[in-house]
Amino acid sequence: MQCLDWIAFVLFLVTWIGIEPMMAIGWPRRANSLLLDMARVRKAWMREVLTRDNNFIGDAAILGHTINSASFFGSANLIVIVGMSSALFMEPNLGGETGIIAKVTAIGPTWLFQCKVVLVMATLLRGLSDFIWAVRQINYCLAAIGASPSREEQRDIEAWTEALTLVVNPALRSFSVGVRSYYFTVAAALWFLGPIAFIIATLCCVALLVWRQSWSDTARGVKAIRKLLGGPLLPKDVTPAPETVQPVPREKLGV
Repeated sequence: MQCLDWIAFVLFLVTWIGIEPMMAIGWPRRANSLLLDMARVRKAWMREVLTRDNNFIGDAAILGHTINSASFFGSANLIVIVGMSSALFMEPNLGGETGIIAKVTAIGPTWLFQCKVVLVMATLLRGLSDFIWAVRQINYCLAAIGASPSREEQRDIEAWTEALTLVVNPALRSFSVGVRSYYFTVAAALWFLGPIAFIIATLCCVALLVWRQSWSDTARGVKAIRKLLGGPLLPKDVTPAPETVQPVPREKLGV
């Protein structure tokens, strides 16, 4: 592996592994972070689940749609991984001297070509694991929402909201991490064009992710929603659910 390939590979690993923890703490703009703002919006959502009428059909539909999306992306990842794995055992001279594999491996040794294939597969595998984990967690979310107490029951809204948020946030965050893995899959695939293209693609990938998470129209819109929610999402003076009105006995009405 040439020196420039090493530099490109290390740069990719640092950004690929480190960007998610950095974004989780609000980097680069904590005051305008889409991830942090969405965490507060989901918390408000869980509070609404507990305080509105006992009708979880809409909430179940939203989470069910996310499950379908995660299942679709996970299946697509698995198909591409199987296709890429065949390249590891493919003969370099397949298709003769004009074969695609022969042309690519002519640029460098075969083991370098195999490293590039493995890196693309690694990004897809990480995305696949995130999608699978997201589906599992969303199923837990549905069970938790279904088990939440009704308005007529005695309950601690603040504690229940906090508990539901702790289940919902990681589930939807895992789905988002899986989607973001596609950015790095594209960057890893461009390594086949050479280390310069690999470095440029990695930097563009990080720049695009950072912009979309902090400066995009969606980030500004979610920030506006978070501001509209205002103040603490769980005020201490939550009005309890009204008790069921008991009918007045006919004797007391004088009839």
